[in-house]
Amino acid sequence: MIEKYLRIATPEDVPILVKFARHFHEASPYKLLAFDAGKTKEAFHKVTSGMLYDGVAIVALHDDKPIGFIAGMASEPLFSRARISMELGWWIEPDYRGTKASVLIYSAYEDWAKRVKCDAIQGAYLPGVSPELDGFYKKRGYLQVESSYLKVLKWQSSLPSLLSSQQ
Repeated sequence: MIEKYLRIATPEDVPILVKFARHFHEASPYKLLAFDAGKTKEAFHKVTSGMLYDGVAIVALHDDKPIGFIAGMASEPLFSRARISMELGWWIEPDYRGTKASVLIYSAYEDWAKRVKCDAIQGAYLPGVSPELDGFYKKRGYLQVESSYLKVLKWQSSLPSLLSSQQ
């Protein structure tokens, strides 16, 4: 029955995953950073083909049509040997956010994290995009552990001047 709403992404899904990642990017504060479709395509290819160790991408469906995704990977923080599944991206097209697939995709992601023996799972939301996710996480037993900030830096590499001063 869950197959009606979700499936593990395959390499054939990469173009739609890139499209959804672009939608996420455009709706988020990360739009201050340049979107790199080639890098995004490569990352999704690694996940969907199994090249990324401990990575997953799940596609959400509505009437067999892809409506979103969630992607994550398991890793260890610098300070512990605990494995944490870190959400890399989660997007459901706005018209489908109230559907069953929206909740099922996160449940499937949590299930995946358990199956790859993660000790914890880290989720995130963008207050300006989906503020309702704060309550979603709390209702599921998540504890807020940090807040994140982004500052776009204006810089010019000092590498050429360092090289020229050593010649």
